[in-house]
Amino acid sequence: MGDTLLRRWLYDDFGLDVVDLSPVGYGADLAAQVWRARTATNVYAVKWSGAGTNTGHQVAAYLGDCGLPGVPEVVRTVEGGLWTFHGKKKRLTVTPWIDGARAAEVGLTVEQWAEYGVLLRRVHDAEPPVRLREALPKRSHIDARVPKVAAEVRARLAQVPEDEVEAELGALWAEHVETIEVLLGGDPPAPTGPRVVCHGDPHLGNVLVAKDGLQLIDWDDVILAPREQDLMFMLGGMGDVGPTSGEQLVAFLSGYGPHEIDQDAVRYYRHIRAREDVVLWSHQALTGPDREECVAITRGILTKGLAALAVSSR
Repeated sequence: MGDTLLRRWLYDDFGLDVVDLSPVGYGADLAAQVWRARTATNVYAVKWSGAGTNTGHQVAAYLGDCGLPGVPEVVRTVEGGLWTFHGKKKRLTVTPWIDGARAAEVGLTVEQWAEYGVLLRRVHDAEPPVRLREALPKRSHIDARVPKVAAEVRARLAQVPEDEVEAELGALWAEHVETIEVLLGGDPPAPTGPRVVCHGDPHLGNVLVAKDGLQLIDWDDVILAPREQDLMFMLGGMGDVGPTSGEQLVAFLSGYGPHEIDQDAVRYYRHIRAREDVVLWSHQALTGPDREECVAITRGILTKGLAALAVSSR
């Protein structure tokens, strides 16, 4: 999409007269594009996404409107809406630009881990209006499409590899066939505990370290689920995008506050996420972009990351 078209959308839809527009290059979501947009008076983050559900942005707007620290406010359209649609039903959304580094790149101090625990607890303790709560998905929209993608990966790997990357991925799947079969073979028992608003993807890649505190961004995967949906990311298997020491984990849990962790629920959500990661990173290794890097990520997940932990803890 050209800059001219996007500038017109931002002016027509949000009343923003953009004087400078630049793409933002990070993020693993191939269904989304992000820009930094500057007007004469302010700077904004602009996202054009076909991922997730509309309810994610509604939750972000609700939390931001409530003044919950750590959740960016949502810029309204000229008609008072939260987004507009363009292209193949992709949402165009705008939030204020946050000057800060990705926590995945700079890490968090022990004190910041405690701060993050406080932030995530506030999200989980939020009580959105009944209609919004009832509209929230109760199953990962990503996991719903995993069986089809997994079948595509398996079919491709059953053929003669077209290049070295495909051959490497095939060898990796063969090496870890038992783990992959467990992940694809069925879910552990589903949790039955109380459901709360969960971010759905609260690893450090979605946390910004700003001068006025941590900011939790990218709400596309919001889900109504037991707290363990989010807490799972803090309990091992996430590498550098989760706590990397016992001290960091203790700090996070101290900030989060009292909650008896349901280990069965952790196993369930760990299994779901591990399956998603193995299948989707493998698929990207076949289709691109960054194919070699995707194989390396898949290898890490299977050998020492979430998949290995999910299977060993069953």
